Amino acid sequence: MKTRDLLFRFLVAAIVATILAFVMLSFQVRQDQMAVVTRLGRPVRVIEEPGLYFKYPWPMESARLFDRRLMVFESRPAEALTQDKRNVILFVYAAWQIQDPLLFLQSVGGEENARQKLDGVVTGAKNTVLGQYDFQNLASTNRAEVKLEEIEKRLTDVVAERALAAFGIAVRQVGICRLGLPESNTRFVFERMRAERAQIAEHYRSIGAKEADDIRARTDSEATVLVAEAERSAAETIAKAEAESARLVADAYHRDPDLYGFLRRLDALRKVGDVNTTLILDTSTPPFDALRVPLGGRTPAQAPTPTQAPTQAPANPTARPE
Repeated sequence: MKTRDLLFRFLVAAIVATILAFVMLSFQVRQDQMAVVTRLGRPVRVIEEPGLYFKYPWPMESARLFDRRLMVFESRPAEALTQDKRNVILFVYAAWQIQDPLLFLQSVGGEENARQKLDGVVTGAKNTVLGQYDFQNLASTNRAEVKLEEIEKRLTDVVAERALAAFGIAVRQVGICRLGLPESNTRFVFERMRAERAQIAEHYRSIGAKEADDIRARTDSEATVLVAEAERSAAETIAKAEAESARLVADAYHRDPDLYGFLRRLDALRKVGDVNTTLILDTSTPPFDALRVPLGGRTPAQAPTPTQAPTQAPANPTARPE
């Protein structure tokens, strides 16, 4: 009985010892990890492939595991000076991952220190790159002046080169989250926006004025043509009417010259005066002689004067000539 208990205890101890030895002598690298094996604090192996690996037990050797996935961090906001001497506050993010685990371990040590190191690199790159661009390349109402994509690409190039060489970090992208302005620059930005909007409005006003002038010119030209055609048509109509009137007048004259002359004198009298006109005229002078014309339309024979003797009657009024 005692022998059986001893064997059981020995077996349990052996199993526990085996498990402990396996844990101390082995480690696992996952698909999203990389490892650096150090011996007494000195790196001896770099493992980038996933799998099960063995090492000497601690403290002889230890394995440092690093995440190889893409990580993102936002840099601290800091003012930067543009080429036209305007202070701006850029909020920048960086997407990065560990590419050289050995250099990363030697220069940084861990992910928290890596974020601090990258923040310094990104801040320096902001000052370098933004110093080559004007403020209007960051914010403007004119899309042609905005160069955010170009600025982000240059930031990525500068940060990636420095981070890879110094820390073994591959920076995949550096982007601008948002743009802030110090209080001293806010008024300048608003004034610039107003000026740009006023310039755009003036441009559209000039276009509208030009189109209005073109429309007026076309309208005046069309009106001139229409008026000329109307005047020509009116002149033709007047000429036809005058010709017809002349024909009718000539026809009336040939039919009854005395009546025609009488009517012409009446027209002349009608044009001379109106109801309230008083004239002292000689009625023997045309056209005022029409005032003495009797209803028969014949001018009466001149009456004999008192000094003239009347004509003697024939002696025999009933006599007939032989």
